[in-house]
Amino acid sequence: MNDGGASGQTLSGMGERGFIARLRREFPGLREAGDDAAVLPALSCPVATIDSFVEGRHFQRWWCDPGVLGRRLLEATLSDLASMGAGPSSVLVSLAAPGDLGWDWLSGFYAGLLSRDDCTVAGGETVASDRLLITISATGEGGDPSTLLRRSSMEPGDSLWLTGPLGRSLDIAAAMEACGGLEGASLRPVKPLPESEIERIRAFLRPRAAFDEADIIRKRGVRCAIDVSDGLFSEAMHLCSESGAGCEIDLDHVPLFEAVRDRPAEACAAGEDFVLLFSAPPPLDFADCGFARIGGASEEPGVRISLGGRPAGLPGRTGYDHFGN
Repeated sequence: MNDGGASGQTLSGMGERGFIARLRREFPGLREAGDDAAVLPALSCPVATIDSFVEGRHFQRWWCDPGVLGRRLLEATLSDLASMGAGPSSVLVSLAAPGDLGWDWLSGFYAGLLSRDDCTVAGGETVASDRLLITISATGEGGDPSTLLRRSSMEPGDSLWLTGPLGRSLDIAAAMEACGGLEGASLRPVKPLPESEIERIRAFLRPRAAFDEADIIRKRGVRCAIDVSDGLFSEAMHLCSESGAGCEIDLDHVPLFEAVRDRPAEACAAGEDFVLLFSAPPPLDFADCGFARIGGASEEPGVRISLGGRPAGLPGRTGYDHFGN
C-alpha cells in the first residue's frame, strides 16, 4: 500500500491549486466546490458535527486502501448525525498533509469520501503539514426538533438497548500489525489470522453510520440515544450525566464480536463501534429489529455493571480519552 508518489504526482508537485483543480476534474461531485465558501442546501432543522483524525493516533495509511479509509472516516463522522436521528446532507473536508503525499493515494481517499449517494462533499481546505490530519464537518436534516434523539431524555424505568455488537477496536493496532494490513476492496489480510479476528478487523475498517436504526427507533417513540464511539461505559456515563439518572448494564447481554467474547469489559470500553446505545420507555421492545436489551435506567446516579449474575466493578479504563494514555 503506497502513498501514490511513485506513479503519480505529489501534493508538492501539483501545488494547492493544481491539486484542487485535478480533484474537480476527476470527481464530478466536487465541480461545484469552487467558491470561497460552500453553499449548502436549505435545511428545516440543521444538525452539525465535526471530527478530526490524526495519522498515528486514529489510523495508519498502511492499514488499508485509501478508499476504504476515506469511507471509514466519513462514516465515523456521520455517526454523530445518526445518533441524533438526523439524515446526512453535506460534508466539508480539511486536509493537512505532507507534500510527498501522492495523487494515487489522494484520489482513492476522496473516492471513499464521495462514496455515499445521500451525502455530498461541498468544499474544504488543504494545508501543508508534517503529519496527515483530516477534519470532516457534516451537516444533516433533523426534521422535527422535538423528536430528535438527545442524551438528556433518558428516564428512570427505561430499558437500555444496543443496535449492534461491540469490540471492533480492542487492541486494533496490534491486530493490524499481526495481519500486516488488509488489501483491496475485499480487505484481504496480508498475513493469515483466525477468521473471527479478520471479521472483527473488517468491521472496524467498514463501520456504518446507523441511520436506518435511528430512523426505526425515532419513529417508534424513542427520544434518547448516543453512538458508541468512545466505549459503552463512557457513553452510558454521558446519558446518565445529561439525564440526571443512573443505569445498570448486564454484560452477559451485551453483544460482542466472537474474537473478544472472553474480554467483555475491555471490549465494552474500547470504542469506535458506532452502533447506537438508546433508552426506551416500556413497553417498547426492539428484539424484532435484532437489537439487544442490555439493562435499564434507574434513579440511583452512576453506571453499575454486572457479570455472571453478580455486581462487577467498572474497569479502570471506561472508554477512549483523547488526552488520556
